[in-house]
Amino acid sequence: CQHLEEFLGIDQLNVGEPSEEFQNVIKQFTTESKPENKKTQEFDNLLKKINSSVTYTGDQKGGDFEHIFHGNRPDFTWIINNSFYPWNIISIIEKKSNIIMPNDISQMLGYLKSIVKVFPKRKYAIGCLTNYKEIIFGKVSIVNDKVQYDRFSSRNVIENFWKFLHCKPNHLGHVQFSIPNVFEIKSLLGSGANAMVYRIVYNNIEYAIKISNKMPTKEYDIFQKMKVYMNMSDLNYKIIEIDIKEGFVLSKPVGTMIKNDDICKTKYIIQILKQLAIGQKAGYVHRDIRINNIILDRNDYAYLIDWDSSTFNGFKGEYEGAFITASTPVLKQYSSSNGKEVSAYYADDWVSIIYMILLSRCSKDKVKTLKIRASHSMAYELIYDRQDILEDKAILPNESNLSDYKNEVMNCLYDIELKRENLTNIDDLHQRCMKLIETIFKLGLMS
Repeated sequence: CQHLEEFLGIDQLNVGEPSEEFQNVIKQFTTESKPENKKTQEFDNLLKKINSSVTYTGDQKGGDFEHIFHGNRPDFTWIINNSFYPWNIISIIEKKSNIIMPNDISQMLGYLKSIVKVFPKRKYAIGCLTNYKEIIFGKVSIVNDKVQYDRFSSRNVIENFWKFLHCKPNHLGHVQFSIPNVFEIKSLLGSGANAMVYRIVYNNIEYAIKISNKMPTKEYDIFQKMKVYMNMSDLNYKIIEIDIKEGFVLSKPVGTMIKNDDICKTKYIIQILKQLAIGQKAGYVHRDIRINNIILDRNDYAYLIDWDSSTFNGFKGEYEGAFITASTPVLKQYSSSNGKEVSAYYADDWVSIIYMILLSRCSKDKVKTLKIRASHSMAYELIYDRQDILEDKAILPNESNLSDYKNEVMNCLYDIELKRENLTNIDDLHQRCMKLIETIFKLGLMS
């Protein structure tokens, strides 16, 4: 691109000449040496005069903001109504005092990706990064469910930054969206890579509502098939209930994420296994079994949630799902194909249940190591580190025998992984998993 307008895909921006104050401050930043906090304050004051919707967020913490950006903080955020609901965020601005490095650009694009992923129906987001000598505009788009990155660099900071600050929200990819007034948002329940989940009240009933870019009905369709199977089989198991109200997918009961100490309680695991078996008999491999996707309701019942990543048995394609609890074959395929050719089998879900239980018994430091590997998609490193941690004596109570544990738990787990493609009988998988759980209980790893 030669001009910002071309990058934005719009006609000429008629925003007038940059104000003298704006020009002087930008020029001053490039020539004078000032403490970074003083520059930030001056920059914030300047931006407020030009665009009151841009606010400093370099020290913003908690709530929706922290969940959208996964604990990171853009320097400035362009928002509507001073509210950090995903659909109120227009753009972000990053500033640097030194040379702009590739990691700085990646960070800016990462922020934009976070916005688009959780903003319903938004196709792209545009933001900028500047060190006052150079300005780089980034664009993150979702095209055919794939993330696309573009950027435009310019040395003409004053003119292009001035234009950017006077853009209309739709120039930067923002679209109009709001939650229906009949939904009373009570609190933020949590977030994932692609969604935010809120607790709402509708017709005096509590629901969870998931807000994401695609706003799919996939989970609703899966729930309907699970209900049909249970009715045909005359089963009365509890599963998460999903409905469509006012065009939005709602679920109940509304619970809280299960605690690490509770995931190794037998009664909860048995409840989860029953739900998993129903989902699989309806034809689905969950693929995203981890502690974040298990909730406890007020009646002390555990529910397996978030079937959005699920697929059919024998599927091979792009991977969406848990990493830290994924089966070893899944991680190997992820590494060799860069996540593009990863298979899915019923057995993988049962293996993930066992990994989840065992990892709940590990020290926080060791699990933190695995989470770092997982967050960077370091599949092979995760395989080896996880095996070392789970086969170490430290995981066991003092009275338990390491040799028995390896033979009766880990080797059986590896055997399921080895035969995963041929293990298609769900009742048999349930029995294998229950036998492992009984052994884990006997060794003092479950209560």
